[in-house]
Amino acid sequence: MVHRILASRPPRRIVLALITVALCVSAAPAAAGELELALSVGRALPFYEQSFGFDPDDIVPPDIPVETSGGFDLELNGGLALSGALTWRFNDVVGLEARVDSAKVNLEVTGGRVGGDLGDLIPGLPSIPVTGDLSGESVVDRFTPFSLNLQLGFGERTRFVISGGASYMPATTVAATVQVRLGLENIPGIGLPSIGVSAAATLDGGFGVNLGAGLRVPLGDTVSLVFDARAFGFPKQELQWGSGSGASPIEEALAAALDPIEFQYGYFQATGGLAFTF
Repeated sequence: MVHRILASRPPRRIVLALITVALCVSAAPAAAGELELALSVGRALPFYEQSFGFDPDDIVPPDIPVETSGGFDLELNGGLALSGALTWRFNDVVGLEARVDSAKVNLEVTGGRVGGDLGDLIPGLPSIPVTGDLSGESVVDRFTPFSLNLQLGFGERTRFVISGGASYMPATTVAATVQVRLGLENIPGIGLPSIGVSAAATLDGGFGVNLGAGLRVPLGDTVSLVFDARAFGFPKQELQWGSGSGASPIEEALAAALDPIEFQYGYFQATGGLAFTF
């Protein structure tokens, strides 16, 4: 099941305000009109984590004894982050920064257990415990926001720099599948039919914000070491669980009982690299 989700977008006045401020500053006397190209690499740390619980009464009749433990969790884990920024400095303090960032993220599924007894489910059978482990798979596109920022720098040689402004996140594909694999307790090698639900969406692009701070440590007249810590924030978006075509009534009931995924684009990154001044 694939849904296309529309993101709520912050007012575009943020972008217009940044451009207006930059134009006003550029009209002031410039002490240095420098152009800087910065290339960095580091690690991304996403913000998203969500827990899901479900009641057996939501998916099977109340007189059928099925037990659950925990539920399951979805969590974004970060990976390699790459950054490129081009900054025009109108004077020693103020500049306009255009940047692109790209972060690899992984959506992990972890969870609890489901249990029951065939002796309770089927009259006449002896006690045969049944257990199920929850597992999952996921696919998430790289986060690649484009940003236009106002930058402020302070200091003579080693400079402290802060920048922030508006960011645009292109459309991103997110998909997650959760399965309950059933088996007979104490009887290895005998499997029972699994139960699975999935959620997938192409999340439309939308506007957000970013804010960062860092250092510029000169290595020479035109080359500097750069260190940057930056946070990105975008509106939450929802993905609904589905059971797919040809699913069993239990899978359909489980998909309907689960809360939607409230996916959060936001993440933090720490990067370091080189900056070249022209």
